Amino acid sequence: MRKFGLSVCLLLAMVFAGTVMSYAADDTLEIVNTYPVDGQQNTTIENMSVKLDFNQDVGSKDNRKSNNKAFTIKDEKGRKVPIRVMYNPKDVKQVMVIADNHDGKNKTEDDTLYTLHISKNFVSDNGTKLGRDTNITFKTMNQKRNTMVYMVMMVVMFGGMFFFTSRSARKAQEVEDIDKEVKVNPYKEAKRTGKSVEEIVAKQEKERAKRAEKAEKARAKREAEEAELAALYEDDDDLPYGHFRVKRPRPIREAGGKTISGRKAEAEARRAQEEKWARQAKKRKKK
Repeated sequence: MRKFGLSVCLLLAMVFAGTVMSYAADDTLEIVNTYPVDGQQNTTIENMSVKLDFNQDVGSKDNRKSNNKAFTIKDEKGRKVPIRVMYNPKDVKQVMVIADNHDGKNKTEDDTLYTLHISKNFVSDNGTKLGRDTNITFKTMNQKRNTMVYMVMMVVMFGGMFFFTSRSARKAQEVEDIDKEVKVNPYKEAKRTGKSVEEIVAKQEKERAKRAEKAEKARAKREAEEAELAALYEDDDDLPYGHFRVKRPRPIREAGGKTISGRKAEAEARRAQEEKWARQAKKRKKK
């Protein structure tokens, strides 16, 4: 009977000890998350702050006075930064440590290493201490360098836009210049050069064919370049159902259609007039 009682006592003691140890393990106060994280680079300079998330409630007003003294922020030279400690009423496990520059005399500096120190004496609402000193180190962004990079990117972007716009305008002008017909009176040209009207007309037709071929090549090249540029910004996701985007602009002649522009009609009319003049010249020679 005594052995049975002793066994029960030992069993109860083991259960009690395990319960105490488990409770103690769960009662440890810890920082579960921070922003910025330790070692983070390029943090903001304006309204510099560190957000801390704990695993226990820390919003009690009874502990705030002592807990506020548990936080300090220093720069890389060891100079203290004035701070304010804010407690989140909607999340009692969250604390925000903010650099205080309301008077404008303690501005945070760019490209500088700062360290937030949290004392081991920081306590939760139930009195549990953090138990160990903790440091969160972060470095502010280099605003001068970032501004310079931004300005360079803007110059490159606008320079590229100006270059492509100028090139497109120049090529368009070249095509227009190539398309222009040189108006020459075959009779005056024949009289000036001593050549026959037929020779003058044939030469004009040959030059016209060369210009047309060159203009067509230049136009095709421009259309291909514009299609490649458009493909860079192509996005079919914004097209309504049943609509599709073509890979490149296609002239109507590729689909078998025909069109006569004002320039082509004018050229054909001029060609007909020149042929008429040539026939009249032949008749005068026969007479």
